[in-house]
Amino acid sequence: MKKIFYLSLITFISVFAACKNPTDDITIIIEPNVFNYSTAIKVEDVAGNALPTGLKVEISGPDADAIYTMSGTKDFKVQDGYIYTNVDPHRDPTANNPIEFSVKVSGDAILDVNIPFEVNSGQSFQMKPIKILNLNNPPVGAAVSKPVVTLATLAAEDQSISTNTSASLITRLELEAGTQFLNAAGQVLTGDNLSTVLVNLDPRTSAGIALFPGGSLSSSSIVNAAGQTIEGAFNPAAVTSIEFFINEQGVKSFNKPVTVYQNIDPTYVNPNTNALVKAGDFLEIYSYEVETGTFKYERSAEVILQAGKLSVSYPIEHLTIYIAGYLEGACPQANLNLVADWMTEGVSYPLNIKFVNGAEQIISEQVISISTNNAPIAVPAIPSGSRLIITHPATGQVYFDGAIDITCGSVVNVALANIPQQPVVTMQLFVRCPGKTANVEALPTFQLYYRLAGSNGSFLPLGEVVNGFISTTSLDVTKRYDFRGVWNDKIKTVGNKAIEANNTGTVGNGPGLIIGEVAPANNLQMLTEACAEIGQ
Repeated sequence: MKKIFYLSLITFISVFAACKNPTDDITIIIEPNVFNYSTAIKVEDVAGNALPTGLKVEISGPDADAIYTMSGTKDFKVQDGYIYTNVDPHRDPTANNPIEFSVKVSGDAILDVNIPFEVNSGQSFQMKPIKILNLNNPPVGAAVSKPVVTLATLAAEDQSISTNTSASLITRLELEAGTQFLNAAGQVLTGDNLSTVLVNLDPRTSAGIALFPGGSLSSSSIVNAAGQTIEGAFNPAAVTSIEFFINEQGVKSFNKPVTVYQNIDPTYVNPNTNALVKAGDFLEIYSYEVETGTFKYERSAEVILQAGKLSVSYPIEHLTIYIAGYLEGACPQANLNLVADWMTEGVSYPLNIKFVNGAEQIISEQVISISTNNAPIAVPAIPSGSRLIITHPATGQVYFDGAIDITCGSVVNVALANIPQQPVVTMQLFVRCPGKTANVEALPTFQLYYRLAGSNGSFLPLGEVVNGFISTTSLDVTKRYDFRGVWNDKIKTVGNKAIEANNTGTVGNGPGLIIGEVAPANNLQMLTEACAEIGQ
């Protein structure tokens, strides 16, 4: 069978990101691009710290078997701050059947996270964040403490431990004398010390919301009091993660209930009264299991005044993350139809889409690239009346900002403002086989990212390079950029490159063609072999 061959992203970036000096090295790869749906998962430390080494990535969920790395394996890793996933093309999503999976990131120095993802028909590429909490270097809004209790002392008398007492919100745990600790199999654990990791997230802070379990205030995996799985968006007043270990063995439950005293946000508006929360009000308590990514209703708890602070108190029988607040109903069977008559056909436009609740907390956020033929965008579990903000991810220019009404099965039309755009910049790659006068037709398709040169900021999606071509209004020909391309299992970054309005180049061996100065003989040999395989 005749092989289609693609030039790697290294060729593309070397040619077009360096159009002033098109003699950078090239690499030719003989391999098909088989994936139609891709997700770039941006892994970031919420405090801006460097990511720790040794992070483990696991894929689970209903369609986990259909998710692959760029090279078609199941060996998922964090690469240069990203996890890249692709959908098996035999399992591409359809209009009524999205692809659903979860990405768990764990490590010795972080609070483990498990983030759900959904890939919808027509949305060939999306970028979503996973925020990581370094337990040894937390930001404001995430208080971490690691108290230790000797089991001999606990055997004789009650013990009290708490999260960082210098934080504005504190959680205290009361342990009864004689409490025994059990693992997930229900076996009693023995040892000398009970070590703990307690994390309090302040929902008044951006870090506290960014680290909310599941990576978003909205979820479609919530078990209510009746045992039904429902959708909704949380309005949290307090969030606490509790982990116990006996001589490094994980504790799951205990033979006696542990009492939790959880400070709550004093500025929290009770949705039942539409007034500031006060003693005597009741809040809902939910637990969250990192392993399954599932929230579960536990009980209601009365707000009390304890040590001068509003708190809720309740017993727990197992260890996990606990949330105090309320759940707002939501319906995920809705779509956004973005209306933008000003868009130019064939041009890629990146958008940051964010939903915000009445407390100005971000419910969910993602970056996508759209064009004139973009399909409607599936709405996550968002309550009706939530504020929708659509901006340019690089400039922050606002395309839309307003409340939207969502009903199940509805299509919400959103008109995007015609804000000033940069002139269209195009990049096109061609390939010519040695001794030929015509270019070949097979060209690379991959994801391209960019940032301003010298900014050291995060790379933003420029869009998908399709058959060696991309057209965008996100680049300014008066500025220089760093570019990063991702194709198959290859990642290439080049820095401080100038661009022109129209960037075109042809890889080949002859006058005016590009073969590269680094190992040109090797490049020519690969080009010759690739052309021979397709009969040229």
